[in-house]
Amino acid sequence: MTYLSRSQWLLPIVAIFPLLLSACSQQEASATATVVHPAKVFQISPASQSILRRFPAQVQAAERAALAFRVSGELLTLPAQAGKEVRQGDVLARLDPSDYQLRVDDRKARYELALSQFQRVKGLFELGQISQSQFDQAKAELDISKAALATARTDLSYTTLKAPFSGVIAEVYADNHQPVAGGKTLVMLQAKDQLEVRLQIPENLMAHIAKKENTSYQPDVEFEALPGKRFRASYKEHTAQADPATGSFTITLTLPRPPSLNLLPGMTASVHVDLSQVLSETNPNLIVPPQSVFQSEQQADGSSQAMVWIVGADMTLQMRAVEIGQLSTAGLEITQGLQPGDTILAAGVHQAHEGMRIRPWIQERGL
Repeated sequence: MTYLSRSQWLLPIVAIFPLLLSACSQQEASATATVVHPAKVFQISPASQSILRRFPAQVQAAERAALAFRVSGELLTLPAQAGKEVRQGDVLARLDPSDYQLRVDDRKARYELALSQFQRVKGLFELGQISQSQFDQAKAELDISKAALATARTDLSYTTLKAPFSGVIAEVYADNHQPVAGGKTLVMLQAKDQLEVRLQIPENLMAHIAKKENTSYQPDVEFEALPGKRFRASYKEHTAQADPATGSFTITLTLPRPPSLNLLPGMTASVHVDLSQVLSETNPNLIVPPQSVFQSEQQADGSSQAMVWIVGADMTLQMRAVEIGQLSTAGLEITQGLQPGDTILAAGVHQAHEGMRIRPWIQERGL
């Protein structure tokens, strides 16, 4: 039997080892080269075209009323319950009417007595047996008793609280058989068919909104409870003075309540606005998301250049220098370096590198 020395059987392995390493390196390089990263992209369009912006908003009832008794008393019945739908004229609560009914009975008796006395005095006055002042006093007492009876009857009617319009009861602030004070809110009623959506607009954008142009434009509203579904809304009003805390103006939109959603005041929404439809003037330069622009490494003189990542036809990234203008609520102005139709990387610019291959994740415009 022939035995190989240690050097004889190690030699082939040593010779093959570099080949194995080379093959592994090629496989790893190939795997790295084929990685495609998901990324947000943005396609350039002239500022005169659609400038889509999304604003956070809050849902409000289009019509709401804080209902209260006009008189005080103890709750006798309380049909109102939070979340219950009611129609106009439905009884929401009743006070114990006993004291108010007694007052009506008393005022009625006083009125009937005053009426009887007035009729007797009137007859004597016509016969010339009493003076004008006596007649006037009897007439005044009749008028006073009549007014007191009317007031007592009105107070009695105030012991019943009814819905002034059809809607949904949002809140009830007392329990049955509790004493309640007149004028204190007992029930919060909200309209059912219409909603309001309120959004905040910064003053530098509000200053450029056209006063009379394109009043028929309807922005889209997207509710957080139903993502991906948009509803058209109409302009209703806006505040004429900025909020001192935020410096912004409140714009109110209205829309029909979506039948498939139980939307309640305080819920969140997003309003998608095409600023080109509402601005009184447009910018001829291109607008991009501010986060798509980054600064190159500093040069020896300490200067740096604004850059973007251009997405090529083969979905690879190439760095390009740009000149920037003003930053506004519409985005960052680009004065040189881009053309309409160019596609750029919209987010994650500091993690990108030259030649990196991407695929669009969510293509957004104007955000």
